[in-house]
Amino acid sequence: MVNGRSSGRQPVGEDHRFRTEFDTTYEPGELRAIAYRDGIETGRHTLRSATGPVELRAEADRPVVEADGGDLAYVTLTLTDPVGTLHTAADRPVRLEVTGAVVLSGFGSADPATEERFDATERRTYEGRALAVLRQTGPGKIRLLASAPDCDPVEVLVVAER
Repeated sequence: MVNGRSSGRQPVGEDHRFRTEFDTTYEPGELRAIAYRDGIETGRHTLRSATGPVELRAEADRPVVEADGGDLAYVTLTLTDPVGTLHTAADRPVRLEVTGAVVLSGFGSADPATEERFDATERRTYEGRALAVLRQTGPGKIRLLASAPDCDPVEVLVVAER
């Protein structure tokens, strides 16, 4: 379905290598796939177009890590619209600043063709995403400040405890 309008039904399954195709014309909004088995809905998945200004968001995988020198915190950085829909076509460089008892173990974007270094503090997003890996070096507060062109800076705090 494209913005609530059906694009028809196609068979899938082992005989079709679990794939199907629909000819549609791109338009912003919502694309929904609905799976049926014997006429009964068994699943659905929806993709939405990002609209409006780009926002930088950052989220740590957890608020507290162990201060043992080996624990890691993973900070996901995303470019979204104001309601949180991923802006997959709005990539831009993101700059990190980390403070506290912490080192930046890696900063990547999953871009298969990048020549950027994983130990640098600036990285271009790939399809709207990047990931920073922080390793604490002792107890205390860990602060990550991220900034990107035309976006408000964002901050993430993680606490390393013994």
